[in-house]
Formats: sequence, C-alpha cells, structure tokens
Amino acid sequence: MQIEWVRCLTYEEARNYRHCIYLHEWDGKPFYWGKVQNSFFGGHMRTTNGYRASGRYNVGYRHWIEGCLRHGAELYLGKLPLNGVYTIDQVENYLIMAYPSEMNSKCTKTITPLDLTHVGDVPPILLAI
Repeated sequence: MQIEWVRCLTYEEARNYRHCIYLHEWDGKPFYWGKVQNSFFGGHMRTTNGYRASGRYNVGYRHWIEGCLRHGAELYLGKLPLNGVYTIDQVENYLIMAYPSEMNSKCTKTITPLDLTHVGDVPPILLAI
C-alpha cells in the first residue's frame, strides 16, 4: 500500500488533511506518531466536500504547533488510500513499533510487517530502511 507524504511547514498547510498518519519529528527522530481518522488535522467543526468533522488539533493548538515548527520540529502527514489494504490503525501501530518515538507509549511484543511504499516528502527515518 502506498502512503503519500507531505511535509507541512505551517499549521495552515496541515489543517485540511484527513484520513492520514502524521509524524512530529525532532532532530531527525520520530517524536510522536498519530492518526487523523474521523477528523481534519486542524481547525474547528466544518463541512468540506460533504465531509463534516472537527479538527484533531483545533485552532487552540495552532500556537503550539507553529512554535514547534519554527523552532526545529518537522511535521509530516501521510495520506492513505481510503480503501487501502491496511486500516489506519494497522499502519499507525506498525510505524510506532517499527520506528519508535519518544512520546508514543503503545507496546506490543511482535510487529507484523506491512508492505508499505512511501512517496512524496518522505520522513528521513522511513528512508533509512
């Protein structure tokens, strides 16, 4: 399954993404993996192209995300196919286990490898395979 990555330099660039995995990266290392499943990445409740949802990080988080991005953090959003081979939960769990981060606490004993390809602005950690 293909994940199309986009590096967002601002909160505004990221706010309309949905059905994606995201990575907050610091110093070239994963800091936090997350998912945007039944929401937009940012903003308040709205309807766009018939899809009604709120923001995972509403505008109250804008200052925090902008501050991190301006002082060394990087934000990558990985768009998943809507009817992909794997669920968004499977992809998130796999990335957390395969590329551990400082802030994710999920822990399992085994990792089931997923057949993923990465295109676009791929986070460097995913290129170091």
